[in-house]
This record gives sequence, C-alpha cells and structure tokens, in this order.
Amino acid sequence: MKKVLILVGVILITVIIVMISIPFLFKDKIKTAVLNVVNERLNAKADIKDFGLDLFSNFPNATLSLEDATITGTGDFEKDTLIQAKSGSVTIDLASLFGSNYNISKINLDKASVYARVLADGRANYDIMKMDSAAAETDNSTPFNLKLKKIALNDCNIIYQNDSTKMKIVLDNWNGEISGDFSASETTLKTASTISEISFYMDGVPYLNKVKGNADATINANFDNMKFTFNKSEVRLNELKASIDGWFAMQGKDYEDMDFDLKVNAPDARFKDILSLVPAMYTADFKDVKTSGTATLGAYIKGLWQGENYPAFDVKIDVNNAMFQYPSLPKSVDDINVAVAISSTGGSLDNMVVDIGKFSFSLGGNPFSGNLHITTPTSDPNLKAHVNGAINLGMIKEVYPLEKGTELNGSIVADVSIVTRMSAIEKEQYENVSASGNLKIGNMTYKAPDMPEVLINNASLEFTPRYVNLPVLDVKIGKNDISANGRLENFIAYALKDRTLKGLLNIKSNYLNANDFISGETSGATTDSTSVPEDIIIPENLDFTLNAALNQVVYGKMNITNMTGNMAIKNGILTLNNVGANALGGSCKVSGSYNTSDPKTPKVDFDIALSKVSFAETFKSVESIQKFAPIFENLTGTYSMNLKFNTSLGQSIMQTLAGLTGNGALQTSDVKVENVTALTALSSALKTDALKSISPKDLNLPFSINNGQIIAKPFNINIGNGGMLRLEGSTGLDQSINYKGTVTLPKSLANNYINSVPVTIGGTFSNPKIGIDTKALVSAAASSIVSGLLGGKSDEAQVSLSEEKAKQIEKIRTEADNAAKRLVEEAQKQSDNLVAKAGNNVLAKAAAKVAAKKLVDEAEKQAGNLRNKAEEQIRKLEGETSGTE
Repeated sequence: MKKVLILVGVILITVIIVMISIPFLFKDKIKTAVLNVVNERLNAKADIKDFGLDLFSNFPNATLSLEDATITGTGDFEKDTLIQAKSGSVTIDLASLFGSNYNISKINLDKASVYARVLADGRANYDIMKMDSAAAETDNSTPFNLKLKKIALNDCNIIYQNDSTKMKIVLDNWNGEISGDFSASETTLKTASTISEISFYMDGVPYLNKVKGNADATINANFDNMKFTFNKSEVRLNELKASIDGWFAMQGKDYEDMDFDLKVNAPDARFKDILSLVPAMYTADFKDVKTSGTATLGAYIKGLWQGENYPAFDVKIDVNNAMFQYPSLPKSVDDINVAVAISSTGGSLDNMVVDIGKFSFSLGGNPFSGNLHITTPTSDPNLKAHVNGAINLGMIKEVYPLEKGTELNGSIVADVSIVTRMSAIEKEQYENVSASGNLKIGNMTYKAPDMPEVLINNASLEFTPRYVNLPVLDVKIGKNDISANGRLENFIAYALKDRTLKGLLNIKSNYLNANDFISGETSGATTDSTSVPEDIIIPENLDFTLNAALNQVVYGKMNITNMTGNMAIKNGILTLNNVGANALGGSCKVSGSYNTSDPKTPKVDFDIALSKVSFAETFKSVESIQKFAPIFENLTGTYSMNLKFNTSLGQSIMQTLAGLTGNGALQTSDVKVENVTALTALSSALKTDALKSISPKDLNLPFSINNGQIIAKPFNINIGNGGMLRLEGSTGLDQSINYKGTVTLPKSLANNYINSVPVTIGGTFSNPKIGIDTKALVSAAASSIVSGLLGGKSDEAQVSLSEEKAKQIEKIRTEADNAAKRLVEEAQKQSDNLVAKAGNNVLAKAAAKVAAKKLVDEAEKQAGNLRNKAEEQIRKLEGETSGTE
C-alpha cells in the first residue's frame, strides 16, 4: 500500500510539474502554431504580442490569455484593423480539449475595438473566412462545436460603417455581460450593459450624438431560424426610458435581409427625457434642469427589409405646453409645443410622410414657430413649410449654458413660406411654386475660444418662386471682411434633393487672409517643408458666377492686392478668367482652373503672366521657387514671366512639383546677380572676377518643366565689355544642376588665340562642380590662328605665262617652291612666338603648343598644295606647247 501511495504521489507531482512547465516550455511553439492556423483560415492578418496559459486557477478549466491581439484586413481593407484587443482571455474545460466539442465557459475582452465596414459595392471587411473545398471537406469530416456560455466586455468600442447605405453606428466604452448557451439551437440570452456614448449617423446627419445607453434585456434566441424575441427588455438613452417588445429575424442566404415586428414604448416619458436626446441640451448639469409639460413617445417597425423594400414604420413625438430652465441661468424657454409624426406604409421610401405639424417656443417674450410637411420624398418631394418669428441671440446665454469664453449677440427675424412640388421647380413651372418672405440677420456677434470673432452686420435673403435674392451680406471674420450681393437659383431643390445650386454673386473685400480659413500647414506656419495645403474640394452641385473685387488677399506668405476679375464654379471646377492682381512687388494676370471633380486627385491648370515682379519677394513668398530655383535668393531686381503649367496635387509639395508640367519664358533688364556659388566657382576656374557679380541686360530665358526638372533652353547673359555667358541645361527638385555652354571672355581677358571657353556646371547649387573643355578650347584657338596666318597665301602660285614656255615652267616651279618654304618658315616663326607669348599661364601655354603644332602642320600641308598647283599649271602649259608643235 505504501508503494502505491508513493507511486500515486510521484504521478501527481509529475502531472503538476508538467502542468507548470507546459506553458513555459512550449509557449513560443504554441503561439506560432496558433497564429499559423488562424492566418491559414483567414483572409486577414492575425497577430498576438504575448499570451499565457493558466492550468491551475480555474482547474479543471484552463485559461488562455492574450495581450495586444489584432486582426488586420488585406487588399482594399489593408488599412482597416477589424479587431484590436489590449487583453482578453478564454476559459475552457480541459477535458473538452480532447474532443470536438470545446466547452468555453467565458470570454473576457478588455479594451477591445471592433471596426466593421461595408463598402459601397457590398464587400465587407469582416468577411474574412477562407472557404474552399478542402476546408469544407475538413469541416464535414471533423465537426467543430463551440459551447460558449458567457461574454464579458470591459471598455470596448464598436464602429459599424456601411458605405452603401451611408449609415454609421458608434458605440464607445461598452461594459457588461452577455450570457446564454451559444451552442444550443435555442437559448435565452441575458445582457446587462452600459455604453457611455452611442452615436448614429445617416447621410452624415447625427440622429444620435454621444448618447449614454443602458440595456437590461432578456431575449429568446432561436439560432436555427436566427430569430430573436424580446421577452422583458428595457433600454435607456440618456434620461429616456423605454421598453422593447416583439421580435426581429435575420433572413437570406447571408442573412442580408431583416424581418421586424418591434414596438418601442415610453409611456412614462417626461419632456425632460425627450429633451435629453437633443445633443446640444445634454450638459453636465442637465440633471438639475427644471422642466414642465407633458410628452409622449411611441414607435413601431413591422415587415421585411429586403434591399430597397422597406418595412412599415411609425414614429410619434408630442410635447405640449412645456418649458425648461437651467438651474444656474435666470430665464426659461416657454410655451414649447412639438408634434412630430414620421410614418410609412412600407415598400418604397417614397411612401414615407414627414409631418412636423407643430414646432413653437417663446424666448424672452419673442415667439417663434414653424411647420413642415413632406410627402413622396424620393420621387417628387411635395413640400409645405412655414417659419415665422424673431430670436434675440443675446438672450441665449440667459437660457442655455454657453461654453466659457463664448459670446453671442444679435437678432434673427424670419417669415418664410414655401409650397411646391420638386417637379415644378425642375421644369421651371414657377406659376406652380409658392415661395415668399424673407430672412434677416442683424448685428450678430459670435465669439468662441480658439476661433476668430464672427460679426454679421447685415444679411438678408428674399424668397421668390424663381430664386432667392441676396440684397446684402456684410460679414467680418476676425480681421477679414466680406460683402456680397446677388441671387441664388434652384435653392429649394438644392436643400431637399441635393440638386445644383446656381448663383450670381458680386463679392468685395478690403482684407481677406485665406490662412485663417485653412490649416496651419496651408498657411506655411508648419516647419514641415514637404507639407501642402489640405485640398479644398469644390462641390459638384454648385454653379456660380463670381465677380470679385478684393483689395488685399493674404495666402501663405504672399500679399496680393487689387484682385479683380471673373471666376466661375461648376461641376467641381473653379475657373479663373483673366483675374488680375498686384503681387510679389509687381502685377499678374491668371487664367485657368482648379479641378476637384475627382476629389482623390485634384488638378490645376493655369496660365500666369507676371510683370515686373521682385526676385526677392518671389523667393520669400513662393515655396515652389525655393525648391526649383534657389538662385532667386541671390538675385535683386525685377522680372516678367509667362508661365503655363498643370499638375495633380500630391500629398506633399515635393509630390506636387514632381508631377508639374509646363513651359514659359522669363525676361528681365533689371537684375543683379551676386554671391551665386556656381558662378563664383566658375570665376575661380577662369581666373577672373567677371562672373562674381553681373548685371545682364535684356535677358530672355525660355524654359520648360517636366519630370521634376526645369529645363532651360539656350540663353545668353551679357557680362559686360564684350563678354557673354551662353548656357543651357536643367535644374532638379533636389537642387541638382546640369548646365553646359561657353563663356566669351571680356576684351580685357581675350587675346589673339583664346577668346571663348567651353564650360560645364554640375553638382548642386550649394556644391557646384565646374568643368572646362580644354580639348575644344585649344582646338578652336589653333584653328583661329592658322586661318589668320594662311589666309590668301595660296594665290602666290599665280603667275603669268610668257612667250618662252620653258622659262615659264621653270619660273612656276621656283616661285612655288620658294613660296612653300617661306610659308613653312613663317609658320615655324609664328609657332615659336605663340609659345613664348603664353608665358607661365598653364592653360594658355597648353593651348599655344597645340596651336603651334597645328600651325606648322597646316603650313606644310599648304606648301604641298602650292607645289601641286604649280605642277598642274606646268602640265597644262606643257600640253598647250605640244599642241602648237
């Protein structure tokens, strides 16, 4: 017996040691194996930073814990992280690990985030399971049953975004439990959850915005039929409590359809509860808000939601004789009456009726009321609307707690009535359109932290059946002022159906700083030199003609004055028609377009004419010049330029410039060039100071721009005293330079054998590489010398024939020979003089030696030519002699 006990003890100790050792000895292998299996089964990438395996704390259950687990999409979802969890754990029955039914009692998720997205074409980022024949066969041969009992959530977030329906649901900080037998065909699910913030968006409109939610629900779940029935369920949104009765079922092959029979009732609702759902009203001290009045809320949805076929639904909200007053404020909003009914018989959304029969309140004794009725909203909206009343904006702070530092004053007066069908407007049947009234804003001031003060001195809209008049608009935003007048057409169709809004506006401004309305990157305030302004997307449903007269416009570092001209906005394209302005110390005219019809790749195509603008102002104000032409920093004076260019806007200024294509020409007769490193280096190479500071006259520099380079066509720079620099080449975005040309030396430096120097300029602006083509230099010098020396010498062989043929022949030979000898002797003498005159100048001496040799060789060649010509004349003479004999 003792041996048996010892044996059992050894076995137990061995098992305990194994249980302790397995998580440590095989941890890495288990992690790798798990990740390999998961990644093989998913069209996604799974990763786990660390995990642990605990076999003791819940024995006979094992606890598998994970840290920093992620599942990231692939392809079009490559940037989507479907699941990310700071930590999580799974509690599983050890015995079930040896079978096909995995008994998981609990899953804990801590700080987990889920991002589920459906693209416009219906593809979903959560559809990540690989389905193939091999997998199907494996699944059929080895069934996998997951017996899950409970899911616990701690500080978890869920985002569901459907691009096809333009719907977005955001659940932030979800805490709670969901329990039930998830492996059963039918079970009862119970949940007690709190969600700190619930937001629901449709078409970008926030119908719920950061609403606090609580749910205490018991749901009968039939997993075979995917039908879920609410037995006893209560939800709470902010202060509103409601019960849910009925059921919903998921149908279709991929459960893409939904069948509903649900009712939501809030029989004990108070006005305060409904008021809490208004995003702006639910503040920190909302619990102490004083209210009165009655309110009711009820809703139902019944029927099949299948594609564009919608279920019937009805939502009713009624508020009668209500008021509210914040505890810290002196006044209340009174006489609040609201009647909202939104309903549909099902099928097409065109069957929906929106009826806000009553909406009124009184603020400081000023009544304000309105109503709205819309039928056939999708096919041909039939609209009836009216708004009437006045709002003293200065009283808002007495009834609503504005953010600290916020000020609001002024008045809004409205009296507008509209009755029409959309088709009447679209067909321009204005006799069937009733629109009248006006909207006025006066002396409105709005101040808020971290934004400039807004002052609307006067704004007025006058409504007519055909258009909306804008008699006056006078606005100041910070130091910026804008005044405008004109008219807007198709306003109702634009507001209700997103149709094109047409307009003719005359805009004036004394000061307009564009940097105040765009990001710091745009204004040039950022230190990131590669940044570009955030692209401004022009809506395609605007068709505006703008006549602008702007006295001063600031954009980036540019100060533009007296801007006038005609602009047009249509189909997402801003077109400038010969817009003139003073800028960069001179004047300019711009025509062209800014095209955002494809928002992903906005394009610019402009034709710019600059007249007598400053080199210094251009370098200081235009970042692209700093990248492409840093030489502007060393130029003083003015220039004129015609430039045509186009490009697609990139993610950085470098990307934008790299795609720039264009051509133009720069002219100047008033420029001084000093301290240019490349020209200073060239001066040193030529042993002259002539290029260190130059003031060229009548400079004309044609160029083109392509593939991130400015390509300069041949141009001349007059360097004075008969000197000339002729160059052509290119400058790159990386400030690389690659030029070649010739320097015609000033008269003070030229001599009878060297007056022009072939040069190359490479490297970069800050570190140039200068080259002199010595071979071409001495060859040209030698040719010049030989031509000057031998010019006219060949005629010395010309002699007259005498009557004595023999004497004439002898004379021809003698004179030709003597002339040839004199030519060679003179050439030798001149060559010696060339070498002697060169002195110790290495460059000149090298050129002189080559020229001297060439001179002698050429003289000998010419001497031979003289003798050959003499012999030709002798043969001719001899032929004449034999003919007479």
